[in-house]
Amino acid sequence: MTLFLSHYINERTPIYGGEEAIFIEKRGQISNKDSSNTKYLKLPNHTSTHIDFPNHFSELGKTINDYPASFWKFQSIHIISYKAMNDEIINEGLIDAYDIPKDTNFLILHTGFGSHRELDIYWNNNPGLAPNLANALKRKCPNIKVIGFDFISVSSYQNRIIGREAHKAFLLENDILLIEDMKLDKIKNKTIKEIIALPLLIDKIDGSPITIIADCE
Repeated sequence: MTLFLSHYINERTPIYGGEEAIFIEKRGQISNKDSSNTKYLKLPNHTSTHIDFPNHFSELGKTINDYPASFWKFQSIHIISYKAMNDEIINEGLIDAYDIPKDTNFLILHTGFGSHRELDIYWNNNPGLAPNLANALKRKCPNIKVIGFDFISVSSYQNRIIGREAHKAFLLENDILLIEDMKLDKIKNKTIKEIIALPLLIDKIDGSPITIIADCE
């Protein structure tokens, strides 16, 4: 079974902070006797399922250009199922509580919070990750490349100062990329054999929408 772990982007897509900033406008329309259908897209680069690069929080941090094509295929994937609460800061205790294989390079945190994606609490009361979780994860899984999860940001909107520090701890101190707002509603009781993650190739970008395809058993 092959699944998308990314959401489609549309004008109802929730954005961190509740901003209304996605505009998809018709340019050419066959129904108006144009030769083809075309669209004009205007949206923040941190929209829907997307990846954060270190440059998001440091002028000297790596951008998309620093990751070769080979980086984007993953075979050592592990899923943690943990029910997160509104505004919760998930700390290093999560790493101690679960048996995560040492060779994991893509960790998925399935919290169930994605079920609130149509509600304001999805962006206003999202859980977040603590800075110390990044350090604990790197110690346990030295080859970790990515952590992805089904809430809108590593930064809890009600705890934004902690969220900024968490971004820095993952991206800069531990070189762990963040994939936010993943679509994880279909992965329960599944084992993922391989992930191919394809960011939108925008030159020197600090973050990008990303399409994630998972081969599952």
